[in-house]
Amino acid sequence: MAEGSLYSRSVHVVTTTANVLGITNWERRDDDPDGLGLIARTFVWARWLIVGCGLVLWVYRPVDWLETYALYVPGLLLLVGLNGYTHYRLATNQTVTRGWILLNATLDVFILSIGVAAGGGFSHQFLHLLYYPQLAGYALVLTSFRLTMACATFVAVLYLAISLTIGDGIDTAATEERPLLARILVMYAVAAIVNIIARFERARWRQAVERERDLQRERVEFSQTVHDTTAQSAYMIGLGIDTARSQAGDANPELAATLEATSRLSRSAIWELRHPIHMGGIYEGVALSSALRSHAASFTNVTSVPCELTQTGVEPPISTEARGLLFSIAHNALTNAYRHAEASRVVIHLACGKDELRLSVSDDGVGLPTDHAQRGRGFENMDGHAQRLGGRLVVEPRGAMGGATVTCVVPQERG
Repeated sequence: MAEGSLYSRSVHVVTTTANVLGITNWERRDDDPDGLGLIARTFVWARWLIVGCGLVLWVYRPVDWLETYALYVPGLLLLVGLNGYTHYRLATNQTVTRGWILLNATLDVFILSIGVAAGGGFSHQFLHLLYYPQLAGYALVLTSFRLTMACATFVAVLYLAISLTIGDGIDTAATEERPLLARILVMYAVAAIVNIIARFERARWRQAVERERDLQRERVEFSQTVHDTTAQSAYMIGLGIDTARSQAGDANPELAATLEATSRLSRSAIWELRHPIHMGGIYEGVALSSALRSHAASFTNVTSVPCELTQTGVEPPISTEARGLLFSIAHNALTNAYRHAEASRVVIHLACGKDELRLSVSDDGVGLPTDHAQRGRGFENMDGHAQRLGGRLVVEPRGAMGGATVTCVVPQERG
């Protein structure tokens, strides 16, 4: 069998096994392309699990726990303090860097080594098993295979030194060097396998990011083309129709009504063309509030219906996909307000809370009929966008301003 084919098969076996176990179920976000947030959360909860198991043994094991576990107390307190601070950073959406995760993993190794030494070194039955998740952490965070192996060597040498010098050491007569060698080899194997999986996942992420960037460039170019050609032409047509309506006067009521309807239709077409134009800004990184503010101004200019954006709270980091979907919901709601509500005023409100983001569009028009959900696909599309965001769409036929209120509520994205 060719070397390349053997390598490909080996990679396929490893990645398939990892997918089955759920190891590669990472998140990729615009501001966290390596899934550091998920890695950090996983290790935070793993540490809490270890601390919980330790406390259970501490309380319920039928021995003098104060005498038996007194040496573990400083390490346990340090672990709780560091993990609590990391958990706080994650809960408050603060950035978790690669260096911070590596620092925590290294401190975990030292705390664990102190525990192994206090437990008798090599003779302890299970504490050495906790080295393996730490090595997996190194392998996930580090992009270099050599650095990963260097970290595995560091851990292996540390454990070897403890095993040879603490307690009774290694009994060669009882061939205890064999299980010691096996433990060290497993350390290297865990680090190598997880690093291979992580490297392939990162490669897939990079490909996905490049594809998304290509699509974004195409969308931006399309929005610029729409702005430079179609939208300008539609605007000029609308001006011509309005001029003809003014010149025709009211001498011919049928002609006046036809020109008025055509003018309104042209304004509706111009408004629809504003959607891809402003969406281009979303793909270029414009904040949701800025895009909505520009869209509200365009709505006023195109339709002559006053529209404004109000905001409470500070807009959090939102992925490009989420900003695009929320923007589309607002656009569809504004379209309904113009076409069907006969509104004289529209308000877009963006409320940024601690746990959720709420986007609402309200008007003072005639409200919505009871069968509004069955008329066209507008509300169906908005509801689909809200579900993709993990949120919900709330439609009030008679809202706070007297007309309809369409609200999308989505949970805050976590880092």
